[in-house]
Amino acid sequence: EEEEWLPDSEKAKRRAEASKAAAAAVAAAKMKNQYGSPDAKSDSQFNKNQRSAYTEEEEELIAAMGGKSKAVDKEGKKISKREPGYLGDSTLREIAMDYSVPICYLADVLATWGVPVPIDVNAYLGDMVTGEQVFAIVEAIHSLDLGSLNDRYCDEDLITLCDEYDIELKDAFELAVKERWNLPFGVRTFLRVEQEEELLRALADDDF
Repeated sequence: EEEEWLPDSEKAKRRAEASKAAAAAVAAAKMKNQYGSPDAKSDSQFNKNQRSAYTEEEEELIAAMGGKSKAVDKEGKKISKREPGYLGDSTLREIAMDYSVPICYLADVLATWGVPVPIDVNAYLGDMVTGEQVFAIVEAIHSLDLGSLNDRYCDEDLITLCDEYDIELKDAFELAVKERWNLPFGVRTFLRVEQEEELLRALADDDF
């Protein structure tokens, strides 16, 4: 009844404002249903709405092993949420230390699987490989003889070998590329024992 005495222009203005308020309320409700309230919205909720490079099956396996769901601190840096036996959320350095696995073996395997080199030992395993590959590394750690793994690799990296046996680093690198040897750490890679022997036979002095 009160509106009957208002000018038509004022009535139209009030109807427009009411319409805008109703539209805003509907939009807010949709946003809350999809993302949660603004105060409760977390980084993990946002990540769920991002497209993933993994298949749904791989995501489930990686998530089950602790990967792809990382907390961040106030500065946005990742915080490792590691649990014993869950490798997806561990770095190569952490895995090597926790399980006494040669880091050169882990990097060698990743390079064989096509992970770009040089390998970052501080990168999360779940960010570099698929869920099936994470599972394969878990199996390897619990089934292989770790002592034998250590014996597979030489004690010095490529650049140190070249210096010790007076080998041109350029020649050694070219041989490694020619023979398709993995060099996950570049010239700081620890070659396999048989690769070291082949390198020395091909390029070291005859008195070796």
